[in-house]
Amino acid sequence: MPNKVLSDNYDVICIGSGMGSLTVASLLSQYANKKVLVIEKHFQPGGYTHAFSRKQGKFHWDVGIHYVGDMHKGGFGRTLMDKITQKKVLWNKMAEPFEKFVYPNRTFELYGDEERFKSDLISQFPEETSAIHNYIKDIRKASAVFGKSMMLKFAPPHLDSIKIKTEDKDILTLKDYLDYNFKNIELKAILASQWGDYGLPPSKCTFAVHASLVVHYLNGGFYPVGGAGKIFDNVEPIIESTGGAVISSVEVLEVIIQDGKAVGVKTKALRGEKEERSFFAPVIVSGVGSYPTYMKLIPESTPVSFKEDLSRFYKKEKMATSICVYMGLSDSPAKLGFKGENYWIFSSPDHEENFNDRNKWLESSGDIKNLYISFPSLKDPEAKNHTADMITFTDYSLFEKWKDLPWKKRGEEYAAFKEKIANIVVQTIEKRFPGFKDIVEYIEVSTPITNEHFTSHPDGAIYGLACVPERYNKEKSPWFEIQTFISGLYITGADAGGSPGIAGAMMGGLATTMKILGGREILKEIMKN
Repeated sequence: MPNKVLSDNYDVICIGSGMGSLTVASLLSQYANKKVLVIEKHFQPGGYTHAFSRKQGKFHWDVGIHYVGDMHKGGFGRTLMDKITQKKVLWNKMAEPFEKFVYPNRTFELYGDEERFKSDLISQFPEETSAIHNYIKDIRKASAVFGKSMMLKFAPPHLDSIKIKTEDKDILTLKDYLDYNFKNIELKAILASQWGDYGLPPSKCTFAVHASLVVHYLNGGFYPVGGAGKIFDNVEPIIESTGGAVISSVEVLEVIIQDGKAVGVKTKALRGEKEERSFFAPVIVSGVGSYPTYMKLIPESTPVSFKEDLSRFYKKEKMATSICVYMGLSDSPAKLGFKGENYWIFSSPDHEENFNDRNKWLESSGDIKNLYISFPSLKDPEAKNHTADMITFTDYSLFEKWKDLPWKKRGEEYAAFKEKIANIVVQTIEKRFPGFKDIVEYIEVSTPITNEHFTSHPDGAIYGLACVPERYNKEKSPWFEIQTFISGLYITGADAGGSPGIAGAMMGGLATTMKILGGREILKEIMKN
């Protein structure tokens, strides 16, 4: 157990230390004077907000935050984040254009300016002018439904409220919307380009989720000065100020339930003597996702009536996981023309094909179908050395045979596979940006089993459960409710927030906090300057 003097009893216990749990812990500590214990399995707290370094601290990377929207002055996301961190995390606006969508025959540059976004689309696709105007209106309407539901009902919207009704059909998915309203294949591809931010192709993702994402970035992309680790660094003292604590390298084995109420958690230290210990609180908040909560943390003595339905939902809509290639650079990528913008590189304007063929380059040969490139060091004014991240989607099954081997000791075959991945990614970038391989000084590959090892997310999923239409049918998918059927047990994070990513998890944390406190009074406090 960590070298901290810990009480057996707390007001609230948060399982996991990701953005959802940090939001709950910070807000309850500040505005309800709650004594909160945050328990993290990883040796480094922060969930997907944490950072790591290599080569004696020379190179630094964030594992989850590559950019965040709505962090402009006056944005609700910025207002909420400032309250969570007591304004101690600064946000740097990315260079414009902040994203480039790269296709075989066209590159579209995305600026953080709604009017420019609209005019750039119209200038390239003038025959679709009317549909483009309607698209901007529709994404704003759909996004507003999400925000209103979270603020008024402390929950994601119901399926009926996010349908777009037309004369001949109800539109639910992004593909439904694009096919109904647009004709040009390349325009449809551009409008769907950010699907990697939630991990689903247009045919699967709910239109309202995509709309919320696009609106989230209408004012550009932002990056935390000093890296994403600054979020946890500034939340931990807030938690400790009311007698709370954050402990790491400790796994929650199960939620303790007595007479139908959650009253504590059983834990096991993953370092040292690996002792087991129980902690108690009248409120337990799970930030590790709905699936692990219901499938693993609730003891068999408490039946979960929808367990089989949840298992079917997960298997049917299993999220693609990712490979991340972290690079330390010997020189600034600015010398090659980069300014800190993100690149989404696609081998085809057909995103269904890009998604379905995501593993071909690993199994045989061919181009990487979807590749995201980010340069953290060009986004962060405090970066001392240059870095890059390359992310692409894959499937857990390609790595599963190594999952039971210890981290960093998975054998020569696994190491060779990772080396192959690194080489292909470097070659892919070199083809488009000659000279890039010459500045790669250090390279490391993170795979789905790395994700699973540190997060316990099934199959190494990085976004929680899929944002498909069925998710928002509350009768069929009750596992997304913030208040579980067990008194005192709550869900937070992306599965509670209605959409994935840091912003979705943060909104889930706010909704969970309001649910625990039983009202919206905290919103008034958050909106105060």
